[in-house]
Amino acid sequence: MFLEISIYCRGGQGGVTTARILAAAAMLQGYFSQSMPQFGPERRGAEVKAFLRISDKEIRRKCPITDPDVAILFDHKLRYDGDPDTVIVNYSSKLFEDKSKVCYLDATEIAVKNGLISAGWPILGPAMGGAAAKVLDLDYECLMKAIKMELGEKAEKSVKAADEAYRVVKCA
Repeated sequence: MFLEISIYCRGGQGGVTTARILAAAAMLQGYFSQSMPQFGPERRGAEVKAFLRISDKEIRRKCPITDPDVAILFDHKLRYDGDPDTVIVNYSSKLFEDKSKVCYLDATEIAVKNGLISAGWPILGPAMGGAAAKVLDLDYECLMKAIKMELGEKAEKSVKAADEAYRVVKCA
């Protein structure tokens, strides 16, 4: 197995942290993984990309991902690269009916319900990460442990949001 995953989000939504958490969950499960952020001037709302690789063999590539197997879209209005087989999207799958697998959830609602808001913006990372972990077939316990490792004392709300997303994500 070798998966290349790109996360497309806006600054402040938690995409870079999500990539780190998914990489850690994969490592805890016994896979090799790497996560890499890519962003310009750091400001809330600016477009941000994060890249993630998961493999059962050592990963030697260090370049950005240009043709991902999976695209994770925190905002469906963001332009994404390549022609991924799988798209995981916040809100509706209707915009991506041409893809072989589209998975969706209302990550915004989950974030708001769990109090994951910063400066008036919902932090979508935990919900999108929970959904992605389910779609990528990452172990639930490894995901929860990775969230706690990454966020420490601040993990409680994120654990709840990731748990709900893991359970409710739907694939078409």
